[in-house]
Amino acid sequence: MHENFPIIGGGPAGAAAALAVLRNGGRPLIYEKSAFPRHKLCGEFFSPEALPALEEIGAAEGFLRLKPARVTHAELHFARSSRRFSLPEPAYGLSRYAFDDFLLRLAVERSAELRHEQATNPASPAVLATGRSVASTRGRRTFGFKAHFSGPANNAVELYFFPGGYCGVNPIEGGKTNVCGLAREDLLGRHGFRVERLIESLPRLKERLAPLAQENRWRVSGPLRYGLAHDAEDSLLRIGDAACFVDPFTGTGLLAAVQTGIWAGAALLRA
Repeated sequence: MHENFPIIGGGPAGAAAALAVLRNGGRPLIYEKSAFPRHKLCGEFFSPEALPALEEIGAAEGFLRLKPARVTHAELHFARSSRRFSLPEPAYGLSRYAFDDFLLRLAVERSAELRHEQATNPASPAVLATGRSVASTRGRRTFGFKAHFSGPANNAVELYFFPGGYCGVNPIEGGKTNVCGLAREDLLGRHGFRVERLIESLPRLKERLAPLAQENRWRVSGPLRYGLAHDAEDSLLRIGDAACFVDPFTGTGLLAAVQTGIWAGAALLRA
């Protein structure tokens, strides 16, 4: 058995893998170049199944102490119609700024070793929890955008659909609201890649954001490429977005990060 179990990336997937290794008596070594806390482009929506996954690695109580917003409803908004309905179970809204920092600190507090450096020739096998293939041809590529707002909050995850993309609005901790969306390259290009100009052209979304005050700058990321990654070495076990990136519309990205991290931690110990 290796003295250290290498995990490349300290985001939610990597930190969950480290906690799973620790939970089963191993000693994880996390390589993470970035400083935490940090903002990440993300819908910041946790589906109800995320809490049991966090319980599995002893992180559920700490997660709830961060006071995530409770999301009890969903709203769908189209050009001429809308629908609001209750969720079968409450979901949660919590910023990546708070969540990523919490999960990585928890792993370190429980004796994971953290190195703020790029991994070079890690011991095999290792977990790869960073990076995403973004190669794509120009034209109809998809880009993501996000910012936080303060002001009247809703208890729903709201989805605003428009030709060429959609935007999600949901509450997070501290009474704030996360606004995160996807738009095609040609649509953003018509607005000079200025998200505020895009929103000005979308009446329903513009009206929704009018009472809110923007807290930070718009972050734009991409191009996004959906699907499985196939270019990892045999000795690297991909997890989270490094394994497969699915449309954020499913609302399961953070659940997938934590759950694949747990599975990878167990697989690393067996290997």
